[in-house]
Amino acid sequence: MSEDIYAMPDLSKKARFQTGEEADGNADVYENTDNVNIYDNYLPPGSTPLEQEDSTTEEPQKAISVNVPSGGRNLLRPATMFLLLLCLLFLAGVIVLVVLWIQDKGLNADLTRARDELQTSYGDMKSLNDNLTQKTNQLEKEIDNSRAIESNLTTEIYELKGQLERSRCPDDWIRFGSSCYLFSTSKKNWTESKSFCEDRMAQLVIISSEQEQNFIRSFGNDILIGLTDEETEGSWKWVNGSVAIQTYWGNNQPDNKGSEDCVVVLHYESSRSWNDIACSTREYFLCEKMLE
Repeated sequence: MSEDIYAMPDLSKKARFQTGEEADGNADVYENTDNVNIYDNYLPPGSTPLEQEDSTTEEPQKAISVNVPSGGRNLLRPATMFLLLLCLLFLAGVIVLVVLWIQDKGLNADLTRARDELQTSYGDMKSLNDNLTQKTNQLEKEIDNSRAIESNLTTEIYELKGQLERSRCPDDWIRFGSSCYLFSTSKKNWTESKSFCEDRMAQLVIISSEQEQNFIRSFGNDILIGLTDEETEGSWKWVNGSVAIQTYWGNNQPDNKGSEDCVVVLHYESSRSWNDIACSTREYFLCEKMLE
């Protein structure tokens, strides 16, 4: 038995065994070939091994070919086409992204340029607005100054008109110096004459200079003037309440004959022609209105 164990196996034979089969060989090895393991160069016990062929012999050894199942070949082509399609889609996506990036870059450049132009325009408009505001303020100041000047001119015009009106003598009045004079056309006593002049915003004449004295004498009539000592004998006062300082009494006047408390200017005498008379005496008189 020991010889059989160490015997050389016959490599030219093949043996087939069904997995899970008992060693007695009662089962049919050809009934089921699905679960069969094939072992080449197996020698059963008691067999004599064949002589090994010299590998250097001239007969070429047969090549063992492996066949790929047809189902695998059928799946390879769709997979290749799918991968190719994915590559094409990826390439197209890259191209689209590049185009979009270029367009976006150009758009950003345009937007930047437009933004710069808008900022420049805004700066110009702001500068123009500041200039317009400054000019508007200056114009408003000039308008205010013009209005102030116009108001002052208007005030001056009214004042000049008032002065002109005041410097003009009313109708039938005669101007001499800074006064207007109205010569009466009828005779009245001293009290009536005083009231007549006051009704016309004037007063019985007050003589304040020798020139005025001579002017009054030129009318050619005896004329009542606004001088009296009726309040206090010997204290001669004008109708405005002032005391007579410069006087033009005639010779031996005033003589106070028969309570003579009023004064008349005699036209035929020299510049010293005042004469006292009774206030009830009716004479021509002269109203005087001072010009401002």
